[in-house]
Amino acid sequence: MWGGSPPPQPLTRSSFMPAIRPAAAWSYDLARPNAGAAHPSILVRTVHGLEQLTATDLIRNGHRIAEVSKRQLVVESRNDSMLTDPPRTADDLFVLIASAPDPGRSKFGLSSLAAALDHADLSAIPPGLLRRMRPHPPHAFSVSASFTGKRNFSRYDLEDAVGDVLARRFGAAHHSRRFGVAPPPETIDWRVTADGTTLRLGLRPFDAPLHRRAWRRKTVAGSIHPPVAAAMAELAQLRPGLRVLDPCCGAGTLLIEAAHVRPDCTYVGGDHDDEAVRIATVNALEHPDIGWRVGDAGALPEATSSVDRIISNPPWGAQVPAPRGLAPLLDEWRRGAPRRRPPDRPGR
Repeated sequence: MWGGSPPPQPLTRSSFMPAIRPAAAWSYDLARPNAGAAHPSILVRTVHGLEQLTATDLIRNGHRIAEVSKRQLVVESRNDSMLTDPPRTADDLFVLIASAPDPGRSKFGLSSLAAALDHADLSAIPPGLLRRMRPHPPHAFSVSASFTGKRNFSRYDLEDAVGDVLARRFGAAHHSRRFGVAPPPETIDWRVTADGTTLRLGLRPFDAPLHRRAWRRKTVAGSIHPPVAAAMAELAQLRPGLRVLDPCCGAGTLLIEAAHVRPDCTYVGGDHDDEAVRIATVNALEHPDIGWRVGDAGALPEATSSVDRIISNPPWGAQVPAPRGLAPLLDEWRRGAPRRRPPDRPGR
């Protein structure tokens, strides 16, 4: 049975994860376009599988989707919400600064790319970010890259090729990721993507990736990725007044993300691990109305029909072993879950 609230033992500050998701107002001041200028084009990165859901959210907020590909959207922003209220299902977001032809498969193509970027128009950099690129002394910057298809060079080769050009053009210090050393605080982050046709260069207007939520002070084993949690809450079609349950709440990610989007529901989370429930309680400081309980998900004390939605990421036995009493329920859940039907082959 669920045994009530967790023991009131506060977490120590040293155990908190950094709360570094920046305030939207700060992001807007840094990256807003000049008065009268068009809103910037945006590169949105997502978890694979969330591209269409994120695109739908952006269209609903008035933006135009120029391109959708694996883990990536190119968006023509139509208002300031891309920066003041970015989509919670997005992993990250970058203001697009320049583009160039894809360098191709050969490493020799990186020399041609460097020459193209040496003369590329970088005037799309918002003034606030440009001031950060050219301070005295200059800030360090880093470059992250990804590409599709097989190449005769690594992502680090592409990152360093672009980083060397930016260092020359801005007089800033490039922090290479090649040797696995994390960039120092206050580093400005550039993003490069190459899809076989076009290479895009973007600049993050935030201090950290969007998936690093400020509320997430600590996690537990098996914690769900926050953008995935936000997508699950979106797919649950929550409405005002619904009672929502997560019987395997872990660090509280699912209910906290749901409460950010739909605060007018009643949320109840539980877990058999009292340490996990204590962590969820601390993570949810901004949502004190969420109820947290210690108890067995296989023996819920909830009355029949008292819960409108169950959203959960139960322990499937991979990162976290499934409790003995829960295993039969998970087997039944697997059998009842809808299966994805593979697409038909052409001509069938």
